[in-house]
Amino acid sequence: MPVVFEYSFTVNPQYRLFTIFDPTCDEGANFEAARRTIGHGSFAWGPNAVVARAIDTGTASVAVEVWDDPPGTPGGTPDEIAVSELALPGGRFSSIQALQSAVHVGVQLPTGAGTYGARIAAYNRGVSGGFAPQDAGPFPGRFEAYRLQLWKISDEPSWPDDDEHA
Repeated sequence: MPVVFEYSFTVNPQYRLFTIFDPTCDEGANFEAARRTIGHGSFAWGPNAVVARAIDTGTASVAVEVWDDPPGTPGGTPDEIAVSELALPGGRFSSIQALQSAVHVGVQLPTGAGTYGARIAAYNRGVSGGFAPQDAGPFPGRFEAYRLQLWKISDEPSWPDDDEHA
């Protein structure tokens, strides 16, 4: 189960939130669907997006990985993990909170459009002083970091409640 694609970028969360979503879909509708479920947790899902709640108001590192098959346990010691599915009909992901403009337009996934299993893990949340120790797992020397792992489960983009979102 090797990683077939990895892309890293930096986000500046707005109101301590950032979204990773399919740019061919309405980000606002995804955010609203996710916002209803985020509560006091760190992650929430929309049909085509994941919303993450950062602890710090500064920047956070994000790594998006695409796997051939469902990945094993994420490396390091994540502070929090959430698992769901994402429908990505455009076959790419975006984040308007990214500091890199290429991510605003959308980064193409080599596996294309479809429904993906998705797991997001948060690391180094609440590290004081702004830098994680060198033994902080997969993201040493950085403050908050997130890893979104995707694996294709269907060539058809769908969501478990598609009838409700039509």
